[in-house]
Amino acid sequence: VVGAPLTMTFLALESTRDLTLTAVVLAASIMAAMLVRETFGYSFSTWRFHLRGETIRSAHDVGWMRSLTVGSMMRKDVRTIDAATTLGAFRKAVPLGSAQRVIAVDEGQHYVGVLIVAELHSELADGETPVWSLARFKDAVLVPSMNVQTAAETFQRAGAEELAVVEDFADRVVLGLLTESHLMRRYAEELDKARRDLSGEG
Repeated sequence: VVGAPLTMTFLALESTRDLTLTAVVLAASIMAAMLVRETFGYSFSTWRFHLRGETIRSAHDVGWMRSLTVGSMMRKDVRTIDAATTLGAFRKAVPLGSAQRVIAVDEGQHYVGVLIVAELHSELADGETPVWSLARFKDAVLVPSMNVQTAAETFQRAGAEELAVVEDFADRVVLGLLTESHLMRRYAEELDKARRDLSGEG
């Protein structure tokens, strides 16, 4: 039920020193674990983590998912521009090909939105149009404390490939940028590392 058949087996071996009984305990523990997973969905240990607010589904997800935060993955060399800049001035300041995305900020360096450079260069609006009106993902931001799962959910909801990282949701001072591709690559790397550690390949 706990989901640790080997632990139960070693406890039985240490307490009884009876190999026959230990083999029976191992078989019973494996059957109990399989039955619980089949009927309940996950082990008792994982269920306890769920009650504490964790959303893990297996033992090797515990630790590293917490440490893999947006703050540790974000890029700090983010390019920003005043949100009041006109479309014409933006095209002169950010030529096509010089960057893919630019973050629009107000006078206090607070996040306004993401400007897709290619879209703004092909935009048919008047050259005097302020770029803030053309910004995307105005309400979708990340904060450094977010873990990889929460960040991935934010990317999915926003339908974005790249999001700004802000200091907090209240002030929204821009700290950096994170791409979904980098997030998923780092997740895959850590998942593979956890798998290798678990199997003893590390």
